Amino acid sequence: MKNKSVIKGFDTLRAFSILLVIITHLRFHDYFIGNTFKKDRLWSLISGLTGVQILFSLSGFLITHLLVKEKLGIGRIDFKKFYVRRFLRLLPPLLVFYFIYLVSVYWNYIPLNMHGLIFSFFYVYNFIPNSFYSGELGHMWSLAVEEQYYIIWPFIIGLITCFKKGLYIIGLLLLVSIAAVYFLPQISFNWHNKSYLLDDTFQLERWFIPAIVPVMIGSAAGILVNYRYNQLELILRNKFIWLSIAVLFYLCPLYLPIIMLPIKFVFQSLGIVILLLLIFYNQESNAVRIIHKQPFIYIGKISYGIYIYQGFFLMTGPGSQLKFQQFPLNIILTIVIAVISYELIERRILKFKKKYQPSIQ
Repeated sequence: MKNKSVIKGFDTLRAFSILLVIITHLRFHDYFIGNTFKKDRLWSLISGLTGVQILFSLSGFLITHLLVKEKLGIGRIDFKKFYVRRFLRLLPPLLVFYFIYLVSVYWNYIPLNMHGLIFSFFYVYNFIPNSFYSGELGHMWSLAVEEQYYIIWPFIIGLITCFKKGLYIIGLLLLVSIAAVYFLPQISFNWHNKSYLLDDTFQLERWFIPAIVPVMIGSAAGILVNYRYNQLELILRNKFIWLSIAVLFYLCPLYLPIIMLPIKFVFQSLGIVILLLLIFYNQESNAVRIIHKQPFIYIGKISYGIYIYQGFFLMTGPGSQLKFQQFPLNIILTIVIAVISYELIERRILKFKKKYQPSIQ
């Protein structure tokens, strides 16, 4: 298997995904309301949730790729180094975010949401009841999903004796997730002698199952590029056919029957991952050279910071009376703070993070 320390084109995908999140939180979806086709189908092609699916797929692919590569190289997973790397990657922008949040609370710009803060801090915001939800913290659900996955997944990779078993586990979880999409909304529970539907109380699409599907599909690809590198390269040799398949999967909300629309994210994630593999295997192609350009690369590098800070300034849509949460100042502050955060904090810590890379060739 070829060693790819830098994968061209992936930063551009990150830039595209964060753009989808931004336009969603600027309430572009208001233009799609009133028409069922636009709302239920067309919007799914450019929604912020689809942007998160791209980020999830990338994360699953890259982290699993490195974990499997490490196990193949040294025969085990160094869990300490793995979690130190995750800590160094995620925490610095989060500390800045929480500082901004708490300062705003202290100066009475926004109310303190203690429940939301606790759910966010412990990476369980994807399970927060709707009654405790707040716009400034709403985006923390996706970080929660990822971290829950990476508490478990490295140990699975470390324990399995055959990578094929990892694919079986992913397949099983995928089936469970599809079932959950249809059955969870039907479940009710009693609270203080009243009956409630889960679907009315929580945002079920953000629960670990089924939200983890894009990360799992990305993880399956991360296993295959190590476990069956040459075979997969041969399968993907006809780039036009596979690109067409990827596009068809991505566009599935336009043509799926109504009963299958709830699981459209499964097919879209498959399309995204096929595209990732095409980029991965064709690093020197003209198409990859075209998309691997500045400023897309830089936006991709600061995309994590943009995602973290936009949550505070854009919330989940406009409507705030606060000037720093109104357009265009909210966008300007998001970009400026993301750049400052990356240049002054993240870039330096990322250099330090290299000390904890796995000892593999």
